[in-house]
Amino acid sequence: TSGQNVMIADSSALPDQLIPDVVLSAFNSAGQRCSALRVLYLQEDIAEKVLNVLFGYMDELVIGDPFDISTDVGPVIDNVAKRVLEKHIDTIGKTGKILYQCELSNSRTGLFFPPSVVEIKKLKQLEQEVFGPVLHVITYKASELDLIIDDINQSGYGLTLGIHSRIEKRIEKIRNKVNVGNVYVNRNMIG
Repeated sequence: TSGQNVMIADSSALPDQLIPDVVLSAFNSAGQRCSALRVLYLQEDIAEKVLNVLFGYMDELVIGDPFDISTDVGPVIDNVAKRVLEKHIDTIGKTGKILYQCELSNSRTGLFFPPSVVEIKKLKQLEQEVFGPVLHVITYKASELDLIIDDINQSGYGLTLGIHSRIEKRIEKIRNKVNVGNVYVNRNMIG
């Protein structure tokens, strides 16, 4: 597998800060940035609450013309990219669970792909990077942090890592053990 851009959010993360950072990191530029968030690890203690608020936040996204200042998510780059995303959703929907997709209005034709959230169990389910507005979510127990770090490191070299936590020792542990190029703490990941 190729390395993935991931964010780890533990139970001390502040949802009011985490959710806008996740949305911006995963869906800005239609998820077509090299540093875009692909996989969100959510500690199971906060997962249900965070996901419910995330879906509500996604309901407010404006999908449309990127030249319009009110647009949050524009089209993907070309037909090939759109077909790859459609195929990924079909495939990952068989081993994962599509939790949420934004609605595209009937007038949205062309290269628009709905921002989507898909629950998966393991990082290994992603055989390659998905270059578009698809966020994969993996829930974890606090005791599984070392396993998560191992999975991230085994996936290949990742460009970007996000950490949302208020526990300094945990932040330092993750920063020191994960093989990535950039680490962002308690902020969005797209620079």
